Amino acid sequence: MKIRVNKKNRQVIINDFFHIGGIIIPNRHCDTCGNAIIYYDEYDHDFCAYCNTWLKAPCGDVSCIYCSKRPSEPLDVRTLADRENECE
Repeated sequence: MKIRVNKKNRQVIINDFFHIGGIIIPNRHCDTCGNAIIYYDEYDHDFCAYCNTWLKAPCGDVSCIYCSKRPSEPLDVRTLADRENECE
């Protein structure tokens, strides 16, 4: 997995496919895999791109503008797999 940061646009780019508004959180690492933690602006939450998991459960408030639209996984890997298949 390749992760790049565009600080000027506050963007994290994962595998040249996912362009996420956010930042890599300094000095924080995933307890499972040890890789960097990313803050995802759109969902106001931290996640691990390598594990493709959120670090905490949604807040549970159905009116929350972040958690109410948050997907079960931060990165839609089916979308990435579909794109890789198109390139073959």
